[in-house]
Amino acid sequence: MARPKIAVFSGPTSTIANSPSLVTSNKGRNGGDRTLPGRFDHLVAQSLHEPVTVRIKKFSGHPMEEDGRDVYWDNGQEYYEVELHPEDGPYLLPYMARRNDGSGPGAPFEAGDLTDPAIGYGGRQTFYPDASRVFADIDRGISGRDEHGEANSLDRKAEFEFIRALPPAGYTQQGEKPGEDYFAYQPFPMSRRPRYSDLARVTNTVARTMAQAGLAGAIWLEGSPTVEETTYWLNLLVDTQLPITTCASQRTHGQLANDGDRNIVDAVDVILSGQSAGMGVVGVQDERIYAAREFKKADDRPGNYKATGGHGGILGTSGPPVTIWYRPNYKHTATSDVNLTRLPADVIFTNTVGDSNPVSVKVKDSGGGLLATAIPRVNIVKHASYMGEDDSTNPDQEVDIQARIAKALSDQSNPDASSPKLHGLVLEGTSPYGLGSTSQMAALRIAVYSGLPVVRVGRSDPGGRVPGFMHDHSIAGSNLDANKARLLLMASMLKLGRFPKAKDPRNPTAKEKEALLSKIAEFQEIFESH
Repeated sequence: MARPKIAVFSGPTSTIANSPSLVTSNKGRNGGDRTLPGRFDHLVAQSLHEPVTVRIKKFSGHPMEEDGRDVYWDNGQEYYEVELHPEDGPYLLPYMARRNDGSGPGAPFEAGDLTDPAIGYGGRQTFYPDASRVFADIDRGISGRDEHGEANSLDRKAEFEFIRALPPAGYTQQGEKPGEDYFAYQPFPMSRRPRYSDLARVTNTVARTMAQAGLAGAIWLEGSPTVEETTYWLNLLVDTQLPITTCASQRTHGQLANDGDRNIVDAVDVILSGQSAGMGVVGVQDERIYAAREFKKADDRPGNYKATGGHGGILGTSGPPVTIWYRPNYKHTATSDVNLTRLPADVIFTNTVGDSNPVSVKVKDSGGGLLATAIPRVNIVKHASYMGEDDSTNPDQEVDIQARIAKALSDQSNPDASSPKLHGLVLEGTSPYGLGSTSQMAALRIAVYSGLPVVRVGRSDPGGRVPGFMHDHSIAGSNLDANKARLLLMASMLKLGRFPKAKDPRNPTAKEKEALLSKIAEFQEIFESH
């Protein structure tokens, strides 16, 4: 019987697809080298070069085997003899590799190589280029057997297609470059983070894959601080009924108490249970199933993901058995009003109130993929108490907001098609009102009449919705946090464009205000339902 097929996407800065640095074992060290402390040698999962016959001491697999020796068949020897083959997969063996330092024997690899600029931070990558090796180690039993003591926890359930969407490691010998083709966070001086344009690559890669026939679902792997944002973006943009799960890890693959491998196995179970179909993208962390809209990391330790918004967000548990307790009430994936299928090829909108010729921004390429040049530029402004210079309502005090307005207007007037034409702002203000200081609100009023949509949300981890009546020049961000509101605004602008500008943004007319409120209502409808 054919096994179901699951796509596995490698995303950026993924601790879940990272390992501790490979360190030369004592058996690979010479007389003058530092000796690794402890009673056991350092072992790393590696493949054999050729078949080898080994003798394994009886009753050495568990401390209580000797006590139960009467239940063991006696072959007349004190050992078992077995032939091992390279195709068996990795075995735990001493790590014999040494670093070429120009000397005859070389030098041992050390964990500190990653922090040493004198040797180019070691010249090695600890991240995996895709998740295939992680899956192999899980299946091999190297990273852990299942609760029944058996290996192949993944291979028994499904077959997997490994896809390098925004991978955390790259093949430099093939010309791949950090920050362009792959995104790692260590060595830290060489770390790279994805850019606006990479959202288009993510969207198109996942959308194309999910359109394949015969796919049961997909898993997205990413770094724990940012996986919540990609989870929500995919939930908004990907038009599919198939289950998509996202996973992260607080500890690297192969490290003591690594949580990522368990999350991967749980994600496969969630997909194959059939219960998460039609629920949109969900986070699977620490045996919990999170709605994309509420999924949030709270701290750098296993078990510390939470649901934001104050009113639920944990949809189920991974079991056994997988159990769905609640289903999302908001639009997502196939029902999303801003998914890739429902986005226009060109978004058309009024630039300035009274213009007879609308502005058109190309959103999709000829194949229906999202264009990197279309991704809106949305930044976050934060309010805090005791932050104002004085009690002035002067908007020019808010130099950051004014600079963002100037940058947006400059980009929009640039005839270069690659210059971004859609810009917006999110204000993380007071809770629950989403308000800033009087000077901030005055500056944001200029922003909206300069064509920049503005969304207001409460600070940090909101516990309730933002009242819509508090400020009629902006979009009320419901109970979204600032990062999620930013993503929803970006997706909304791909469908609706930007706000209509006033001829004098500091002194709008009644007609210009009426046009603005009409456009805000279109955005607000999306924010109320996604």
